[in-house]
Amino acid sequence: MPLGSKGLIAYPFYHLESDGFWQLLAKPGAEIVPGKVISSLSRLRDLYLGASLDEELWALLLQRESRERLRAVLIGSYFAPEIGVMLAEQGRVNYEAKRYSDKLLEAAEELGDYAKKVGGGEHGRRVRDQGFRKAIVGLYQHRCALCGLRMLTPEGHTAVDAAHIHPWSESGNDHPTNGLALCRLCHWGFDEGLMSVGRKYEVLISSQVRGGNNFPGHVLTLSERGIFRPEEGRFWPSQECLAWHRGKVLRR
Repeated sequence: MPLGSKGLIAYPFYHLESDGFWQLLAKPGAEIVPGKVISSLSRLRDLYLGASLDEELWALLLQRESRERLRAVLIGSYFAPEIGVMLAEQGRVNYEAKRYSDKLLEAAEELGDYAKKVGGGEHGRRVRDQGFRKAIVGLYQHRCALCGLRMLTPEGHTAVDAAHIHPWSESGNDHPTNGLALCRLCHWGFDEGLMSVGRKYEVLISSQVRGGNNFPGHVLTLSERGIFRPEEGRFWPSQECLAWHRGKVLRR
């Protein structure tokens, strides 16, 4: 694939069908047209449960050394050289970020400097950011904690960000209790001190939202409404972190 081209997860379901190691699993009653290209994720979901891999290949993929060799062959064979290095690095980031996310969700402590486990530098920062985002967005099921908005594209792109309550630059704390899933507007409002969360996990709206020539719209209706929280209480936002935000960031 040349630099700048876009891929789609639906493509393998058509292009790998005759390669022997990839078996399509059609939904019961689905009308499959042989040889027809499937380029829509929604159409893919309508027709297939998924695909299964050849058992011998799956056994190789479970071994890190053979998995990395196969990854290198795929990148070297099918992608432009100028993006091969980037793809290999992104693969390492994805793998380490998943492990980091799992560690964050397993950690019993409420606070702590978990970033030291992935090291420093640009690589470590990407792993930490991606791992934290994966943990937080998953815990909140892609729903904004403050306004409740939940929107996903067929490709899995989400409308929410993973926001630190007490910024990592000051706290060094990536534990999920120092995070909130926030939509773009609420994330901006939270960082600007126009929104926060109270002692009873209610939405707080700064009085400055009503000032000047603002037209805050639905934001005012969120005032005093309970926030959306993870199902497990141990992942609810830390009141210690929220108290820091109310005292240092929220505009009075």
